[in-house]
Amino acid sequence: MPKKKKYIKGGKTNGPSHKNGGIPIEVEGGEYIIKKDSVNAETQPILEKINKTGKFQYRDGGKIPIVDARKRSKK
Repeated sequence: MPKKKKYIKGGKTNGPSHKNGGIPIEVEGGEYIIKKDSVNAETQPILEKINKTGKFQYRDGGKIPIVDARKRSKK
């Protein structure tokens, strides 16, 4: 079995897909796992900012609006 990598500070993993064996990881209670399809050019900077600072705000402050993905136009 491959050596388990530690992501104490979080971050994006690199390795095979589930179909090809995946990556063995350990998680703590309360940690979130984001599915690969949810990470893209639009969401990755937000996820990295949340992971680094514990919060995310727009440049001038304010709450992040709730977005209903079903109502978004397909690109």
